[in-house]
Amino acid sequence: MKREIRVFLASAMILSLAACGGGSSQTSTAEKVSDSASSSASADTSSEEENADGRKVLRVAMSADYAPFDWLQGDDSNGACLTTNDSYMNGYDVLMAQKIADELDMDLEITQVEWDGLILSITSGKVDCAIAGMSITGERSQSVDFSDPYYNADIVAVVASDGAYADVQTLTDFEGATLTSSLNTVWYDVLDQITDYATKGAGLDTFAAMVSAVNSGKVDGFTCDYPSAKSILMTNPNLKIIDFEGGDGFEVSKEETDLGIPVQKGNSELLEKINAVLATISQEERDEMMDQAVASQPASQE
Repeated sequence: MKREIRVFLASAMILSLAACGGGSSQTSTAEKVSDSASSSASADTSSEEENADGRKVLRVAMSADYAPFDWLQGDDSNGACLTTNDSYMNGYDVLMAQKIADELDMDLEITQVEWDGLILSITSGKVDCAIAGMSITGERSQSVDFSDPYYNADIVAVVASDGAYADVQTLTDFEGATLTSSLNTVWYDVLDQITDYATKGAGLDTFAAMVSAVNSGKVDGFTCDYPSAKSILMTNPNLKIIDFEGGDGFEVSKEETDLGIPVQKGNSELLEKINAVLATISQEERDEMMDQAVASQPASQE
């Protein structure tokens, strides 16, 4: 889904980031799967690069413009990774990358890459993989191989907590409402599912504009993914998330909600290692990591 929200935030430069942290001293997932992993990966993205200390390095691309998945901040608080230009990167993607690197007993090196250049950074061998809130789509799978999903970003609605639609449980409960989102996003496209009984409002450019529209009564709510909604509520407690739990929500495909980790086509060795780590991370732990990212997010990013 993240492919479509890039209009909200700009990230024009490509920056190399220093290693964030070392690997785990415990028996690693890399050791558990190394005997069975395929050796077909290319030399460019074999993830066998070593740092000055002789430790293997996992090179990960992120775009750092989509909180709570990734963002830049001014210090090393909450485990942020230092960049070469004295900035720090943090977020759910950083936590996940560090978890994977630790389990593989590798150092983590993050490279900030403009969103549109993420796949190219993998296919060119500049990085081993990307952890950047990237949807697993058929089109992208023609260029890269994807891991199993590392997060599922369900689509939700955000409304005024004291408004007429605060108790919505199913889509039909939005009868008479006006909802919006950002143009050219799946969040906006799903509003076609309510046009028989509600109004699909004009698309807006930013989350700030959406929040303002709800607060002013111009619209009754907007759609986005669940992590973004949680972040918005951190500084807008007057709003409420409608997650349709127990009811009928928006119909979306896994391509629109499952986020994966792309690696170079044919790099089955690294892919198997990443999938082995992901298989050990429970949904509860993933939710806790997202809660940590949301809580750590600077107010300016929300």
